[in-house]
Amino acid sequence: MGLLKSMTMKVLYANPIFLYYRIPYYKKLVDLFSGDFYIMYSVNRYKQRPEWVGVLDKISEDLGNNAIPYQGELIFDTYTKSFKKCSFEQGGKKIPIPKGLLKGIRKIKPDVIITEGFFQWTPLVLLYGLIFNTPVYVGYERTLWTERNIPWLLKLHRKMSDWFIKGYIVNGSETFCYLKSLGINENKIHVGGMSADSKLLRENISNWSENERLFFKRKYILKNGILYLFSGKLCERKGVKYLMAAWLEHIKQHPFDVLLLVGAGDLEAELKSKYKDYKSIIFVGAVPYGDIFKYYAIADVFVIPTIEDNWSLVVPEAMACGLPIATSIYNGCHVDLVKDGENGTVFDTFNKESIVKALDFFHHHDLAKLGEKSKELEEPFNTENCAMRTFNAIIHTK
Repeated sequence: MGLLKSMTMKVLYANPIFLYYRIPYYKKLVDLFSGDFYIMYSVNRYKQRPEWVGVLDKISEDLGNNAIPYQGELIFDTYTKSFKKCSFEQGGKKIPIPKGLLKGIRKIKPDVIITEGFFQWTPLVLLYGLIFNTPVYVGYERTLWTERNIPWLLKLHRKMSDWFIKGYIVNGSETFCYLKSLGINENKIHVGGMSADSKLLRENISNWSENERLFFKRKYILKNGILYLFSGKLCERKGVKYLMAAWLEHIKQHPFDVLLLVGAGDLEAELKSKYKDYKSIIFVGAVPYGDIFKYYAIADVFVIPTIEDNWSLVVPEAMACGLPIATSIYNGCHVDLVKDGENGTVFDTFNKESIVKALDFFHHHDLAKLGEKSKELEEPFNTENCAMRTFNAIIHTK
C-alpha cells in the first residue's frame, strides 16, 4: 500500500545547500519515490566558495532532472546594509532573501515539501503549505546541548512554527529529545538519520592495494604505537586544543602513539607553532574529500573532542571504515553511534583526565573487535536505511 501510494506522490526537498555526502541519500529517495522526489537548492550558495563549485557538477551528474537549481536568492548583509547575489564572507549577519522561491515551488506542484530548520527558506515554505494545503516536513538536527542558550523568543518561534508543520525528519535520539522538550508531539518526530557516504568510502579502501596502504602509513607511524586520527576543522568548536593538552599526558605512558590531524582552520597556525617539536603530533592540513578514505584506512582509532556538534558526520564515516571511536559527550551522535566499551568510548572534553583515560582505553582492548562493532552500529545509519526511514515517514502523510 505504501509503495503504491508513493508512486502518485510528488515530494520536494527544499534544501539551500548540501555537500557530497548528501547526494547518495537524495539519489536513493529518488529511487524509492519512483522518480517523483526532487531537490531544490541555491546555486548562489555554492558560488560563494570555490571549493564547493564542484558539488554543483556532482549534483547535476547524479541527480539529473530531479535536482532543481534555484538562482533567485539574494543575501542581505547587515554590516554593509546592502543586498548581494552571493555573499557569505565575514562581516555582519547574512539574511537570505529567497526571491521568487514560491513561484519556483509552484512550478513543481509537490504533494509534500521537506524544508531545513526553522529559518532560511522555511517561513516561505510554510506559507506555501498554507496557501496550497501542502503538508510540510522539517529536516532538523539541533540538540538540547547545542540549543541550551537560545533566547526565549527563538524558542517561542519554534513552538509556534510547529502549528503549521506536519512532521520532522531528525538525525537521531538527541534531536528527538530536543524537539520533545519544546512540547512537540513525539508522533510527529521521525528519525531519518544523517548518513555518511559509507559505500563510497569502503569501495575506495577496497580498491586501494595493501602495498599502497602500507607505504602511505609508514610516513606517519612511530614503531608499534597506535595511530589516532582526528578529521575536521581546527577551530575552537571542535575542541582540538583540549585534545592536544591531554595528548601530552598520554604520550608519557605511550610514547610511540601518533596523533594525525587532518583539516585546517583558525587554530591551525597557533597549534602548529605550539606543538612543532612533538614528533607524535602530525598536521596534515586540508585534504580533498576524495582522498579522505586513505586516512581512515591507515588509522587505528578515530578521535573527535568536539564541544558542540549536532551530529559529527566524520564519526559514521570512520565507523563505516571499521575504526573504533573516541568522542565527547557533547557530540550529538554519540548516543546512537558510540557504545562505551563496545566500539569505543566517550569522554568529557573539558576534563583532561577524562580524555587521557579515553585515549588509554584503546591500549587495553581488541581494536579489530571494536572496529567490527563500529561497522555493525553504523549500518542502521547508512544511506539506504536513512532514506528508507524518511520514505516511510513521508508516505504515511494524510
